[in-house]
Amino acid sequence: SRQGIMHDINKKAANFNLSIDLRGKRADEAMSILKKYIDDAILLNIKEVSILHGKGYGILRDIIREYLQSIDEAEHFGDAPLDMGGSGITRVAFK
Repeated sequence: SRQGIMHDINKKAANFNLSIDLRGKRADEAMSILKKYIDDAILLNIKEVSILHGKGYGILRDIIREYLQSIDEAEHFGDAPLDMGGSGITRVAFK
């Protein structure tokens, strides 16, 4: 039912966190979490999210950004401001 779908979306919106922490995750695990998260963000019409991946060797950061390049709805993305985590966080703005 349409009502059921709206209820699910509202519930999702209420539980949606504007940042996701992928630090310490393996690449494949991080990607499956990220894909679902980005899908939800787009579905809920969220304007901006933050992805925490930590600084480390930058492997997570690289695969996350590679993936974001393939997302049409992502308008731009880049490091968070230094006082908000800098290169350990990727901020994504959606169209």
